[in-house]
Amino acid sequence: MKKKIRMVSIGISGMMGSGKSEALKFFRNRKIPSVDLDLESKKLIKKDTLCYKKIIRKFGYAILNKNLTINRKKLREIIFNSEQKRMELNNIVHPELIKRVKAISEANLIKGKTMVVFEGALISKKTKMGSRLDKIIFIDSPKKLLIKRIVKRYSIDEKSAIKLLNTQKNIKKNRNSADFIINNDKTLNKLNKQLHLILDKLSH
Repeated sequence: MKKKIRMVSIGISGMMGSGKSEALKFFRNRKIPSVDLDLESKKLIKKDTLCYKKIIRKFGYAILNKNLTINRKKLREIIFNSEQKRMELNNIVHPELIKRVKAISEANLIKGKTMVVFEGALISKKTKMGSRLDKIIFIDSPKKLLIKRIVKRYSIDEKSAIKLLNTQKNIKKNRNSADFIINNDKTLNKLNKQLHLILDKLSH
């Protein structure tokens, strides 16, 4: 009798600048299917998609570019200043994103893959997204280091970086329910060593 292949789904969470993208790269370099949920979200709000139409109904035509695509900067500014607006946007995008995660997992299982990794700041055991995943890795970094990385990445001043971090305060709480916690406070080599240990545990 053929042994049934079991898919292990992994989530990578953490605040902006913590090193989630580098962690995703670690798994991708080892030929493990790796998905950036921020990129998937961008696909979901492309012109004429279901999410696109719902977002326009909720936030109006003022958020559109001249070519009728969604101006993500304008949309970001709206939700940046309103927790309610942020929740309204999440309620539109997240259900479709969960469907996408399920579809990606099933497609990789058919291909015979045994592991798939999803990276997204909002992944948590307490969300519908996180509850679908088998294990969650939370990447942590000291606040000073986060600010330094954000300033460099987005070419903004320290005050703006701190403001951005303050919108992610709730993400820090996800650390408490994660299966693995990584402290990305030094070199990329140290980060990769910690990820390698986790991968060893998950592979057995």
